[in-house]
Amino acid sequence: MAVITTKLEENLATLGGVETRQPVRTEYNEPRENMNPGELLAASLGACMMTMVGFLAARRGEKVEGTSVQIEPGFDEKHSRIISFTVTFHFPDTLTQTQKDFYAKAAQGCPVHNSLREDITYKVIVK
Repeated sequence: MAVITTKLEENLATLGGVETRQPVRTEYNEPRENMNPGELLAASLGACMMTMVGFLAARRGEKVEGTSVQIEPGFDEKHSRIISFTVTFHFPDTLTQTQKDFYAKAAQGCPVHNSLREDITYKVIVK
């Protein structure tokens, strides 16, 4: 696994990534053009879930291209921690409801999901 280096820049912006790849920039203060760290965590969760879906579909010989997931983080009153995620899966119409439910459940076994605090709540919607 690669080592990620992140540097603090002006106005609470960060720039980080793996040496040989394009860096990722976050911004906290408005106005901003990039994701804030909480949004980046949600994006990482979504990317990990989609990777899990793609991996399992390839193993099962099923086509899931076009599948997407929307992740909406919910914060506590102080905005100091993510306490919930609303996760909405959008699957191709070619999949049965049983297949959609299988992939939505399997996606929740991805490494990022498994690494988050156990007291985070998840509302999962499958479309």
